[in-house]
Amino acid sequence: MRVDAVAVDQELSRLQRELTNSDVRTSLFNLVVMSPDAERAMVDEALTYILGKRAARVIHVVSTDAAESSLEVSARCFIDHEKRGVCFEEVIITNGTDGAGGAPGSWTPLLIRDIPTFVLWLDRVSGNEELFRHAQNQSDKVIVDGDLSVERGDTAVALIRHLAESARDTSAPLIDFSWKRLLPARKLLADAFDAHPGRSNEIARVEARGLAPMSGELLRLWLSERLGWKSVPGGGMVDLCDRTVEVSVAREADDCFLGLSVTLHDGTEISLTTGVDGCTDVDSPEGASSRVLHLPSNGEILLEEVDAVSADGYYVAALLQSLELYETDAKQR
Repeated sequence: MRVDAVAVDQELSRLQRELTNSDVRTSLFNLVVMSPDAERAMVDEALTYILGKRAARVIHVVSTDAAESSLEVSARCFIDHEKRGVCFEEVIITNGTDGAGGAPGSWTPLLIRDIPTFVLWLDRVSGNEELFRHAQNQSDKVIVDGDLSVERGDTAVALIRHLAESARDTSAPLIDFSWKRLLPARKLLADAFDAHPGRSNEIARVEARGLAPMSGELLRLWLSERLGWKSVPGGGMVDLCDRTVEVSVAREADDCFLGLSVTLHDGTEISLTTGVDGCTDVDSPEGASSRVLHLPSNGEILLEEVDAVSADGYYVAALLQSLELYETDAKQR
Protein backbone atom coordinates (compact mmCIF):
# COMPACT_ATOMS: atom_id res chain seq x y z
CA MET A 1 0.00 0.00 0.00
CA ARG A 2 1.41 3.38 -1.03
CA VAL A 3 0.40 6.49 0.94
CA ASP A 4 0.51 9.84 -0.84
CA ALA A 5 -0.03 12.37 1.95
CA VAL A 6 -0.28 15.33 -0.45
CA ALA A 7 -2.96 13.62 -2.54
CA VAL A 8 -4.90 12.70 0.62
CA ASP A 9 -4.84 16.32 1.83
CA GLN A 10 -6.05 17.57 -1.52
CA GLU A 11 -8.90 15.06 -1.66
CA LEU A 12 -10.00 15.90 1.89
CA SER A 13 -10.07 19.60 1.04
CA ARG A 14 -12.14 18.90 -2.06
CA LEU A 15 -14.65 16.78 -0.17
CA GLN A 16 -15.12 19.42 2.50
CA ARG A 17 -15.71 22.16 -0.06
CA GLU A 18 -18.36 20.01 -1.73
CA LEU A 19 -20.09 19.21 1.55
CA THR A 20 -20.15 22.68 3.08
CA ASN A 21 -19.82 25.30 0.34
CA SER A 22 -18.53 27.53 3.13
CA ASP A 23 -15.51 28.18 5.32
CA VAL A 24 -14.32 25.13 7.22
CA ARG A 25 -13.11 25.28 10.80
CA THR A 26 -9.52 24.22 11.29
CA SER A 27 -9.01 20.79 12.80
CA LEU A 28 -8.38 20.95 16.54
CA PHE A 29 -6.68 17.58 16.89
CA ASN A 30 -5.74 14.31 15.22
CA LEU A 31 -7.62 11.22 16.37
CA VAL A 32 -6.01 7.91 15.44
CA VAL A 33 -8.35 4.98 16.05
CA MET A 34 -6.92 1.47 16.19
CA SER A 35 -9.61 -1.19 16.09
CA PRO A 36 -10.64 -4.53 14.62
CA ASP A 37 -13.34 -4.50 11.98
CA ALA A 38 -15.89 -5.76 14.53
CA GLU A 39 -15.74 -2.46 16.44
CA ARG A 40 -16.64 -0.18 13.53
CA ALA A 41 -20.13 0.40 14.95
CA MET A 42 -18.76 1.48 18.32
CA VAL A 43 -16.33 3.88 16.66
CA ASP A 44 -19.03 5.35 14.46
CA GLU A 45 -21.36 5.85 17.43
CA ALA A 46 -18.71 7.73 19.39
CA LEU A 47 -17.66 9.86 16.42
CA THR A 48 -21.25 10.69 15.55
CA TYR A 49 -21.72 12.08 19.05
CA ILE A 50 -18.85 14.56 18.70
CA LEU A 51 -19.55 15.43 15.03
CA GLY A 52 -20.39 19.13 14.86
CA LYS A 53 -18.91 19.76 18.30
CA ARG A 54 -15.25 19.49 17.32
CA ALA A 55 -13.31 19.55 14.04
CA ALA A 56 -10.69 16.85 13.69
CA ARG A 57 -8.66 14.68 11.37
CA VAL A 58 -9.67 11.09 12.06
CA ILE A 59 -7.38 8.28 10.93
CA HIS A 60 -9.07 4.94 11.52
CA VAL A 61 -6.79 1.91 11.18
CA VAL A 62 -9.12 -1.08 10.89
CA SER A 63 -7.66 -4.59 11.18
CA THR A 64 -9.34 -7.08 8.84
CA ASP A 65 -8.72 -10.42 7.17
CA ALA A 66 -8.17 -8.77 3.79
CA ALA A 67 -4.99 -9.92 2.08
CA GLU A 68 -3.79 -6.41 1.24
CA SER A 69 -4.03 -3.13 3.11
CA SER A 70 -5.83 -0.21 1.50
CA LEU A 71 -6.79 3.42 2.09
CA GLU A 72 -9.92 5.47 1.44
CA VAL A 73 -10.78 9.08 2.17
CA SER A 74 -14.07 10.65 3.23
CA ALA A 75 -15.44 13.58 5.20
CA ARG A 76 -18.39 14.37 7.41
CA CYS A 77 -19.44 17.96 8.06
CA PHE A 78 -21.88 19.93 10.17
CA ILE A 79 -22.71 23.60 9.52
CA ASP A 80 -22.57 25.54 12.79
CA HIS A 81 -24.43 28.69 13.82
CA GLU A 82 -21.73 30.85 12.22
CA LYS A 83 -22.32 29.11 8.88
CA ARG A 84 -18.94 27.45 9.02
CA GLY A 85 -18.29 23.79 8.44
CA VAL A 86 -17.25 21.68 11.42
CA CYS A 87 -15.80 18.61 9.76
CA PHE A 88 -14.19 15.28 10.34
CA GLU A 89 -11.50 14.66 7.77
CA GLU A 90 -11.59 10.86 7.70
CA VAL A 91 -8.95 8.50 6.43
CA ILE A 92 -9.89 4.83 6.70
CA ILE A 93 -6.90 2.51 6.47
CA THR A 94 -7.72 -1.17 6.14
CA ASN A 95 -4.92 -3.06 7.82
CA GLY A 96 -4.80 -6.39 6.00
CA THR A 97 -2.90 -9.54 6.79
CA ASP A 98 0.17 -7.95 5.17
CA GLY A 99 0.33 -5.58 8.17
CA ALA A 100 1.15 -2.60 5.95
CA GLY A 101 -1.84 -0.53 7.04
CA GLY A 102 -0.93 -0.65 10.71
CA ALA A 103 2.72 0.21 10.16
CA PRO A 104 3.52 3.68 11.49
CA GLY A 105 4.83 4.74 8.08
CA SER A 106 1.33 4.30 6.64
CA TRP A 107 -0.51 6.67 8.95
CA THR A 108 1.99 9.00 10.65
CA PRO A 109 2.58 11.04 7.42
CA LEU A 110 -1.16 11.83 7.48
CA LEU A 111 -1.05 13.49 10.90
CA ILE A 112 -1.44 17.27 10.98
CA ARG A 113 1.57 18.49 12.88
CA ASP A 114 1.44 21.21 15.58
CA ILE A 115 -1.93 20.03 16.92
CA PRO A 116 -2.50 17.31 19.55
CA THR A 117 -2.69 13.66 18.53
CA PHE A 118 -4.96 11.33 20.43
CA VAL A 119 -4.90 7.56 19.96
CA LEU A 120 -8.08 5.59 20.66
CA TRP A 121 -7.07 1.94 21.11
CA LEU A 122 -9.97 -0.51 20.76
CA ASP A 123 -8.23 -3.86 20.52
CA ARG A 124 -6.31 -6.21 22.76
CA VAL A 125 -2.76 -5.17 23.62
CA SER A 126 -1.30 -8.67 23.96
CA GLY A 127 0.11 -9.70 20.59
CA ASN A 128 0.03 -6.05 19.47
CA GLU A 129 2.62 -4.65 21.87
CA GLU A 130 4.85 -3.20 19.15
CA LEU A 131 1.97 -1.42 17.40
CA PHE A 132 0.72 -0.12 20.75
CA ARG A 133 4.19 1.22 21.53
CA HIS A 134 4.42 2.92 18.12
CA ALA A 135 0.99 4.49 18.69
CA GLN A 136 2.11 5.77 22.09
CA ASN A 137 5.25 7.30 20.62
CA GLN A 138 3.17 9.32 18.15
CA SER A 139 0.51 10.48 20.60
CA ASP A 140 -0.08 13.19 23.15
CA LYS A 141 -2.60 10.94 24.90
CA VAL A 142 -3.66 7.30 24.58
CA ILE A 143 -7.26 6.32 25.26
CA VAL A 144 -7.94 2.62 25.74
CA ASP A 145 -11.05 0.58 26.48
CA GLY A 146 -9.84 -2.00 28.97
CA ASP A 147 -13.18 -3.81 29.16
CA LEU A 148 -13.12 -4.25 25.39
CA SER A 149 -9.45 -5.29 25.36
CA VAL A 150 -10.20 -8.02 27.88
CA GLU A 151 -13.16 -9.19 25.79
CA ARG A 152 -10.78 -9.48 22.86
CA GLY A 153 -8.24 -11.63 24.70
CA ASP A 154 -6.26 -9.62 27.26
CA THR A 155 -6.42 -10.49 30.94
CA ALA A 156 -7.28 -7.63 33.28
CA VAL A 157 -4.17 -8.06 35.45
CA ALA A 158 -1.75 -8.34 32.50
CA LEU A 159 -3.31 -5.33 30.77
CA ILE A 160 -3.23 -3.19 33.90
CA ARG A 161 0.39 -4.14 34.47
CA HIS A 162 1.24 -3.13 30.88
CA LEU A 163 -0.61 0.18 31.21
CA ALA A 164 0.94 0.85 34.61
CA GLU A 165 4.45 0.32 33.24
CA SER A 166 3.59 2.64 30.35
CA ALA A 167 2.30 5.29 32.75
CA ARG A 168 5.49 4.99 34.76
CA ASP A 169 7.94 4.96 31.85
CA THR A 170 6.39 7.24 29.19
CA SER A 171 5.27 10.85 29.21
CA ALA A 172 2.07 10.44 27.15
CA PRO A 173 -0.97 10.40 29.44
CA LEU A 174 -3.19 7.31 29.50
CA ILE A 175 -6.90 6.99 30.21
CA ASP A 176 -9.32 4.08 30.05
CA PHE A 177 -12.99 4.06 29.08
CA SER A 178 -13.40 1.42 31.81
CA TRP A 179 -12.16 3.90 34.40
CA LYS A 180 -14.51 6.59 33.13
CA ARG A 181 -17.45 4.16 33.24
CA LEU A 182 -16.56 3.53 36.88
CA LEU A 183 -17.10 7.18 37.79
CA PRO A 184 -20.75 6.69 38.87
CA ALA A 185 -19.75 3.77 41.11
CA ARG A 186 -16.85 5.71 42.60
CA LYS A 187 -19.10 8.70 43.23
CA LEU A 188 -21.67 6.47 44.90
CA LEU A 189 -19.08 5.02 47.25
CA ALA A 190 -17.45 8.36 48.00
CA ASP A 191 -20.80 10.06 48.67
CA ALA A 192 -21.89 7.21 50.94
CA PHE A 193 -18.92 7.91 53.21
CA ASP A 194 -18.73 11.70 52.95
CA ALA A 195 -21.02 12.29 55.93
CA HIS A 196 -19.11 9.72 58.00
CA PRO A 197 -15.50 9.72 56.73
CA GLY A 198 -14.32 7.52 59.61
CA ARG A 199 -16.31 4.63 58.19
CA SER A 200 -13.98 4.36 55.20
CA ASN A 201 -11.33 2.99 57.58
CA GLU A 202 -13.77 0.38 58.91
CA ILE A 203 -14.48 -1.44 55.63
CA ALA A 204 -14.28 -5.23 55.93
CA ARG A 205 -15.83 -6.29 52.64
CA VAL A 206 -16.87 -4.75 49.31
CA GLU A 207 -19.08 -6.66 46.90
CA ALA A 208 -19.65 -5.33 43.38
CA ARG A 209 -22.14 -6.75 40.89
CA GLY A 210 -22.41 -5.78 37.25
CA LEU A 211 -18.76 -4.94 36.59
CA ALA A 212 -16.60 -6.46 33.85
CA PRO A 213 -13.25 -7.90 35.04
CA MET A 214 -11.22 -4.82 34.03
CA SER A 215 -13.61 -2.40 35.74
CA GLY A 216 -13.72 -4.62 38.81
CA GLU A 217 -9.94 -4.71 39.12
CA LEU A 218 -9.72 -0.94 38.66
CA LEU A 219 -12.29 -0.49 41.42
CA ARG A 220 -10.18 -2.68 43.73
CA LEU A 221 -7.05 -0.70 42.90
CA TRP A 222 -8.80 2.63 43.44
CA LEU A 223 -10.06 1.58 46.86
CA SER A 224 -6.67 0.16 47.77
CA GLU A 225 -4.80 3.31 46.75
CA ARG A 226 -7.26 5.72 48.34
CA LEU A 227 -7.54 3.82 51.65
CA GLY A 228 -3.98 2.55 51.98
CA TRP A 229 -4.74 -1.16 51.71
CA LYS A 230 -1.82 -3.56 51.24
CA SER A 231 -1.39 -7.07 49.87
CA VAL A 232 -0.74 -9.96 52.27
CA PRO A 233 0.30 -13.61 51.77
CA GLY A 234 -2.41 -15.60 50.03
CA GLY A 235 -3.46 -12.79 47.72
CA GLY A 236 -5.70 -10.91 50.16
CA MET A 237 -5.48 -7.36 51.48
CA VAL A 238 -5.36 -5.65 54.84
CA ASP A 239 -6.23 -2.11 55.88
CA LEU A 240 -4.08 0.36 57.79
CA CYS A 241 -4.82 -1.52 61.03
CA ASP A 242 -3.80 -4.89 59.50
CA ARG A 243 -7.42 -6.10 59.41
CA THR A 244 -8.46 -8.27 56.49
CA VAL A 245 -10.36 -6.56 53.68
CA GLU A 246 -12.18 -8.54 50.98
CA VAL A 247 -13.23 -7.28 47.54
CA SER A 248 -15.39 -9.49 45.32
CA VAL A 249 -16.59 -8.64 41.82
CA ALA A 250 -19.28 -10.40 39.77
CA ARG A 251 -20.15 -9.60 36.18
CA GLU A 252 -23.81 -10.52 36.61
CA ALA A 253 -25.93 -8.00 38.50
CA ASP A 254 -29.20 -9.91 38.89
CA ASP A 255 -32.01 -7.37 38.55
CA CYS A 256 -29.91 -4.19 38.49
CA PHE A 257 -27.35 -2.49 36.29
CA LEU A 258 -24.81 -2.05 39.08
CA GLY A 259 -24.85 -3.14 42.70
CA LEU A 260 -22.40 -2.24 45.45
CA SER A 261 -22.50 -3.56 49.00
CA VAL A 262 -20.10 -2.47 51.74
CA THR A 263 -19.86 -4.26 55.08
CA LEU A 264 -18.02 -2.65 57.99
CA HIS A 265 -16.14 -4.51 60.70
CA ASP A 266 -18.97 -3.93 63.15
CA GLY A 267 -21.47 -5.55 60.77
CA THR A 268 -22.96 -2.31 59.46
CA GLU A 269 -24.00 -2.57 55.79
CA ILE A 270 -24.30 0.09 53.10
CA SER A 271 -26.01 -0.94 49.88
CA LEU A 272 -26.15 0.96 46.58
CA THR A 273 -28.19 -0.30 43.64
CA THR A 274 -28.36 1.41 40.24
CA GLY A 275 -30.80 0.60 37.43
CA VAL A 276 -30.13 0.96 33.70
CA ASP A 277 -31.82 4.39 33.82
CA GLY A 278 -29.37 5.62 36.44
CA CYS A 279 -31.90 5.60 39.28
CA THR A 280 -30.02 4.61 42.41
CA ASP A 281 -31.28 3.38 45.77
CA VAL A 282 -28.99 3.88 48.75
CA ASP A 283 -29.54 1.99 51.99
CA SER A 284 -27.41 2.99 54.99
CA PRO A 285 -27.76 3.10 58.77
CA GLU A 286 -29.18 6.61 58.36
CA GLY A 287 -32.04 5.30 56.21
CA ALA A 288 -32.95 4.87 52.55
CA SER A 289 -32.59 7.49 49.83
CA SER A 290 -32.66 7.75 46.04
CA ARG A 291 -30.77 9.70 43.44
CA VAL A 292 -30.18 9.70 39.69
CA LEU A 293 -26.73 9.10 38.26
CA HIS A 294 -25.69 9.94 34.73
CA LEU A 295 -24.12 6.95 32.99
CA PRO A 296 -21.78 8.38 30.29
CA SER A 297 -21.90 7.09 26.72
CA ASN A 298 -18.79 6.26 24.71
CA GLY A 299 -19.24 9.49 22.77
CA GLU A 300 -19.43 11.60 25.92
CA ILE A 301 -16.30 9.96 27.31
CA LEU A 302 -14.42 10.48 24.05
CA LEU A 303 -15.42 14.15 23.81
CA GLU A 304 -14.26 14.81 27.36
CA GLU A 305 -10.91 13.13 26.75
CA VAL A 306 -10.06 14.90 23.48
CA ASP A 307 -10.75 18.21 25.19
CA ALA A 308 -7.81 17.71 27.55
CA VAL A 309 -4.29 16.36 27.12
CA SER A 310 -3.68 16.13 30.86
CA ALA A 311 -3.73 12.88 32.82
CA ASP A 312 -6.26 11.79 35.44
CA GLY A 313 -4.23 11.72 38.65
CA TYR A 314 -6.53 9.22 40.38
CA TYR A 315 -6.29 6.82 37.43
CA VAL A 316 -2.51 7.06 37.31
CA ALA A 317 -2.35 6.50 41.07
CA ALA A 318 -4.53 3.38 40.74
CA LEU A 319 -2.31 2.04 37.95
CA LEU A 320 0.88 2.64 39.93
CA GLN A 321 -0.74 1.00 42.96
CA SER A 322 -1.10 -2.13 40.85
CA LEU A 323 2.67 -2.37 40.40
CA GLU A 324 3.11 -2.46 44.16
CA LEU A 325 0.28 -4.92 44.77
CA TYR A 326 1.18 -7.27 41.92
CA GLU A 327 4.87 -7.22 42.84
CA THR A 328 3.96 -8.10 46.42
CA ASP A 329 1.66 -10.89 45.22
CA ALA A 330 4.42 -12.29 42.98
CA LYS A 331 6.98 -12.35 45.82
CA GLN A 332 4.52 -14.07 48.13
CA ARG A 333 4.01 -16.89 45.64
